[in-house]
Parts: sequence; C-alpha cells; structure tokens
Amino acid sequence: MGRVEAFALAGLELWFNSSDHLPPHIHVKRRGEWEIRVFFLLCTDSELAFNRKWGRRDPPAAAQSAIRNAVVEHRAEPLREWEQKVCRPT
Repeated sequence: MGRVEAFALAGLELWFNSSDHLPPHIHVKRRGEWEIRVFFLLCTDSELAFNRKWGRRDPPAAAQSAIRNAVVEHRAEPLREWEQKVCRPT
C-alpha cells in the first residue's frame, strides 16, 4: 500500500493498493463512514468518477467536490504514482 503524495484532503485517507487492478484509481476513505475508488483519469470538472467500496451512503457533495477538484488539478501526479507504486514489471 502506498499513500497518495500528490495531494492531501483534511479528514480523508488516500492510498493506492499494491498490485491493484485496472483501471488506475485511488482509494479514499473517511474512517468509519465510507470508502470509494476514484478513477482519476475519468474525472472531469463536473463529475467525480468513483464507486463505493463500502459504507451506507456515498460521500457527501462537499467531499465529492473536494476530491474531484484535487484530482482534476493534479491528474498527472496520481498517474505517475500509480505507475510507481502499483504497476509491477512482468
């Protein structure tokens, strides 16, 4: 597991799982409430591309907006981190 270094969001944990599956994504969690996978290459200025891994509800709109803004602003960095921390040479 590798922590996302490209950006941080208060109150949220962001990481990559080692040897994870495609498409490239980051895990974002608010402890005890929810965890989502964010498909950062698919996010746009108006849409957060994600699916809920666990939790009763999706993240609130404010959290989704903060995640989306950070991902869109720093799109290239998470991809570099994904390639370094997740992809393994075959």
